Amino acid sequence: MNWTKVADYDWSELISLKGVSVLTAAAVLLAGVTTAAVSHSVAAGNRVITGVKAEGTPINGLTVTDTRNYFEHLAGEKIHPLTFVYGDREFKISPEDIKLNPHTDNAVREAMSYGRGGNAISNLNDQIRCALNGRNIYLSAEFDESLLDGKLKEIAKQINVDPVNAVCRLHSNGVIEKIPGVVGKKLDTQKIFDSLKEPLQTLKLPAGKIELVPEEIQPFISTEDVAAIDSVIGHYSTNFFPGDRGDNIWLASRAISHKIVKTGWIFSFNDTVGKRTRANGYKVAGVIVDGEPAQDYGGGVCQVSSTLYNAILLAGLTPTERTSHYSKSTYVAPGRDATVADDLLDFKFRNDLKHNVYLLSYASGSQIDVYVLGTRADLNGSKISIETAGPDMSPSVYRVYYNGGQVVKNEFLHTDAYH
Repeated sequence: MNWTKVADYDWSELISLKGVSVLTAAAVLLAGVTTAAVSHSVAAGNRVITGVKAEGTPINGLTVTDTRNYFEHLAGEKIHPLTFVYGDREFKISPEDIKLNPHTDNAVREAMSYGRGGNAISNLNDQIRCALNGRNIYLSAEFDESLLDGKLKEIAKQINVDPVNAVCRLHSNGVIEKIPGVVGKKLDTQKIFDSLKEPLQTLKLPAGKIELVPEEIQPFISTEDVAAIDSVIGHYSTNFFPGDRGDNIWLASRAISHKIVKTGWIFSFNDTVGKRTRANGYKVAGVIVDGEPAQDYGGGVCQVSSTLYNAILLAGLTPTERTSHYSKSTYVAPGRDATVADDLLDFKFRNDLKHNVYLLSYASGSQIDVYVLGTRADLNGSKISIETAGPDMSPSVYRVYYNGGQVVKNEFLHTDAYH
């Protein structure tokens, strides 16, 4: 040790003598000098200097080889497979799976760097501070993020479940079968990844098993949504000729089937069925454009909207948007049609009943049937009839509620004018 350099060192940086007795200061100074001398001697011997610790454990005096062995052993104690559990299932991701690599070389370099690399004064300063204040080295690591992401997604595939809507089926004997919905499960792999990133990089891996808690995804139609349904509260059917027009009717009929309309909801025919285009499977068939017969994609779909219109009237639902055809239709009585056209005319209704309703629509052969399933008690024991007054070219339509053969409500709906 070059003691001539010690005299030039500013010891005020090491300790303040203010408020400390001269004797105590001298003792501290002597201890510092002695420690520095020892630490300098160790550094000169290419060993870790006094005060250096590896995550709290002193490693002073170790050679480069011993230091490397120590950190490799420490890394081995820290690294282990990640174990995930979900229910009675267990999933593991090994360190090799994600190429988890501890930075032992970096830790060795850091341990050997203290008290070295500068001039005599800076090295002595570093050795004294290290001896008095200590230096703690923590192992870090790196891993392949894409591999971890892939492994988590592999686990998610074994856990994730798509939600499934509850379904109502109407059997030929009038019995309504209700198939419960399935609550979906979705594991948030990004959230798990984010929670593991720092522990992997700092080698503070979770000691125990990691419980996986996937998010629950409710189906659009839940079991509770159809729980109160017990009856067919509205039904209407019309006939058609098979062919391209019949194929269009079948497509639109399928589109409105198995749909729920909750209390307060408004049902839009156009939004539900979608555009009647070739890309959506519709064919060219007869339509009415500006009062004249024509051919266009989706011809025949108005028969589906008109059949639905009659079914919802008989179920006590509230039409909110409806337009009659330019001329009388052949498949429903005057005043009971509802025409639709893409981006122009829509048919809408609202469910003002106390419970949800569920639509079923079947088109086969030459007949389309639309059923409205609901809760019979919502109609208070009434039966509904659609009645027409006036000539066919300008009919007025009423919805009449009967209870025990007596009229309890007579509701005017509209008066149409056909050309």
